[in-house]
Amino acid sequence: MKPLFSFLLLFVFVSCQSISQTKGQERSGSVNETPEFIEGLYINTKTIRDKKRWTLLFQVMKDAGMNTAVVDMQPHPPTPEQVAEAKALGIYMVARVVNFEGGLTEKSPNANLMASIQKSIRKACELGFPEIQLDYIRYADGGTNFSMSYEKRYESILGIVAEHKEKTKEVCPSDTKWTADIFGRVPFIQNDVIGQKVEPFSEVLHGLYPMLYPSHFYGLTKRVADPYGTIKDGLDLTVQRAKPGTKAIAWVQGFNMMVGPSKLSYTDYIKVQMQGARDSAGHGFIVWNAGNEYLETMNAYEKYKKEPTPSQMNLTKSE
Repeated sequence: MKPLFSFLLLFVFVSCQSISQTKGQERSGSVNETPEFIEGLYINTKTIRDKKRWTLLFQVMKDAGMNTAVVDMQPHPPTPEQVAEAKALGIYMVARVVNFEGGLTEKSPNANLMASIQKSIRKACELGFPEIQLDYIRYADGGTNFSMSYEKRYESILGIVAEHKEKTKEVCPSDTKWTADIFGRVPFIQNDVIGQKVEPFSEVLHGLYPMLYPSHFYGLTKRVADPYGTIKDGLDLTVQRAKPGTKAIAWVQGFNMMVGPSKLSYTDYIKVQMQGARDSAGHGFIVWNAGNEYLETMNAYEKYKKEPTPSQMNLTKSE
């Protein structure tokens, strides 16, 4: 299906649905305040550069009741007009800033790369993004040519976060929220060679976004086959291990990879991940689809809003 036709169908579909109230639709007094429960989409550079596509997708999100967008800042950030348009629709805007594509392979990043990352952070703050989400802020998952203890790895990555904050403080307001994407396995294990750990990260960041895509739990049959439980367990563990007050938002899988083991349709596969986030102790979800093809996601979101979650169904049965 061609992208434009998909989006037209998406717009018609969502506009024709009755919009029921959900936890995620409770808006705060300002679009610069983090929603109580985040429900949103990832927005890529292709959508940013196509202003008609941008306008349509954000209108669809608003009409459906979503409240958040995680937006690429590299290589082409949105314009001030695009950011203002999204905020006018009540969408909370998160700036996704990639740090080290594929992860660091040396002990420390070079100065030019750090300067480039910080330039993107400054741009996001100038555009009025209330939250900076640091992605790929980690060491490579194998392939490094140095020896370093777990603790030193954590200290090094936290030092990079501190430098970003210090070098951008002249532009980024003091109330800017700093968050980071973490590997989906990180909440489930004690230590990791990539230099990410829930406990130290939560000491310096306002929120964590574990990438809990079920398809990526390679070799763990239960996780791959149980999208609901994988999201719920991952968020519950993140909250349990994090400093009190730290937000935990799941990246959920909006792409058709290894869906078969769940014995669910693609739409229901996405829906139950949303329900897993809802039933958890966490604070929401963002759907990732690299190509921003969200027709199935919006179908899933409509079902998610109308159907009780598994925990609610179990409660009803026990009552």
